[in-house]
Amino acid sequence: MSVVVTVKFPVADVAEAIKGLHVNASFFEETTASANGGGLISHRFVSGDDELMVIDEWQSAEQFHNFFAANPKIGDVMASIGMNGEPTISVYEAVNAPGTV
Repeated sequence: MSVVVTVKFPVADVAEAIKGLHVNASFFEETTASANGGGLISHRFVSGDDELMVIDEWQSAEQFHNFFAANPKIGDVMASIGMNGEPTISVYEAVNAPGTV
């Protein structure tokens, strides 16, 4: 079964951080494209109070951790758009349960 990975990035200003995502569009598109061949199933950003969060689905936790470790520029780019603390990474195993879509 796949895993769902969340990465919470605390930011000083959510609106400015979202603008920063768009300014760095080519980096994020290239990074996502390279992850597609390495186990990434789905990827999206969402925002909340004082944070951006990535919600990914990966074929395995190991594939995610290998990808993240091999791409230190992700942290650099997130810092450049206003990340003001360490990201929080959580990995959840998918559960095959009734009602799942």
